[in-house]
Amino acid sequence: MSKHISDTLYRVGHIMSSDEDQPIIMDLLVGFNFSDELVIVIDLFDYEEPAYNCSTAAIVNTDDARIMARRHNIAYSQLPRFIAECMAEWRGIINPGLNCVRDCFKEITECLLDEGCRFRIKRTHGPNYYICC
Repeated sequence: MSKHISDTLYRVGHIMSSDEDQPIIMDLLVGFNFSDELVIVIDLFDYEEPAYNCSTAAIVNTDDARIMARRHNIAYSQLPRFIAECMAEWRGIINPGLNCVRDCFKEITECLLDEGCRFRIKRTHGPNYYICC
């Protein structure tokens, strides 16, 4: 199994990244997995200790995600782009820290709940069950 959940996604939309001049960065992405489920994922990259690379993802129930797409009058396949565009204000933050990326992930999951979408959390772990979010 890969360390980053986003490695298995398609139709990926980039939401935001933490300051890339740091030894540890986070990327927040949205896309579909091979089961055609909507996935919002944080990938942590530790360039000094790659063993600590990990991911945390919210995997949205397909039926709920399709209902949300219809509610917003968009094709299901365009949902990642739609979510990335809705969160565009977060990309305007200069030198965002790791907490900024976590806060954006939290805002997205709160929006999903407001939309009536059920989701489950999936994680990949670093050593000693280290988790990134």
